[in-house]
Amino acid sequence: MDKLISFIRIDDLTRQDAKIAWSLLQDHAEGIMRDFYADLRRLDAGLIDATTAERLTLKQKEHWKSLLTGELDQQFFNQSSLVGIKHREVGLDPKWYIAGYQEIKARLTEQLFAAPLPIERRISLATALDKYVALDMALAISSYSSWLID
Repeated sequence: MDKLISFIRIDDLTRQDAKIAWSLLQDHAEGIMRDFYADLRRLDAGLIDATTAERLTLKQKEHWKSLLTGELDQQFFNQSSLVGIKHREVGLDPKWYIAGYQEIKARLTEQLFAAPLPIERRISLATALDKYVALDMALAISSYSSWLID
């Protein structure tokens, strides 16, 4: 995982920016997640029910908080990998995981760009978000492919 973190260029400044990004996003995160699952239910109401959507909304908010404020350690690696494992278990095709992740990331990025900060600062925060998303997705998708190989 260290090589991947290095390749993505997550350094101390990126880690600080991720935490700052979360501080700007935390009040919006639950609404973003709730809207995401409402859109998903409208797309295919049979996919998840209202109770599941609410549970997933809260889990997503916690996941994003952990992603942006936690340590990039073995626990993070395990949690990100578990996401892929759970998605595989429920039969979620990786293309839908990637598309859904992109949709949430876009909504979070919109919030970052709405922050009353200089544009350079907003770009730096959005870049940190992108790097963390790439790392998280890489780990989750790796667990999909590991299962296919096993």
